[in-house]
Amino acid sequence: MNHDRSEPVYTIGITAKMLKVCPDTLRIWERKGLIKPSRLGKNRFYSHCDIERLEYIKGLIRGKKINIQGVINMLNVISCWELKKCKPGVRNACLVYKKQSRA
Repeated sequence: MNHDRSEPVYTIGITAKMLKVCPDTLRIWERKGLIKPSRLGKNRFYSHCDIERLEYIKGLIRGKKINIQGVINMLNVISCWELKKCKPGVRNACLVYKKQSRA
């Protein structure tokens, strides 16, 4: 079975558990513009690509001690796939990359 990495399938609760963060943390990051999950009604759904981006953001905030505004500035200056050094095959499956490459 071929899974689409950009398909939003994970709820906020599952995503929070996978990342070992509180769901409120994901809501804050969304309000600050770090991530834009898909919505179905009031429910948020995250793709595997979203989770990879969130893992990277979490590493910057918690590991590198960069505040949210610093992360926003970094992501606005340098594309996440450049920072993470994503391979083209992975990059092409990423919604963030697809949105940026069309802009």
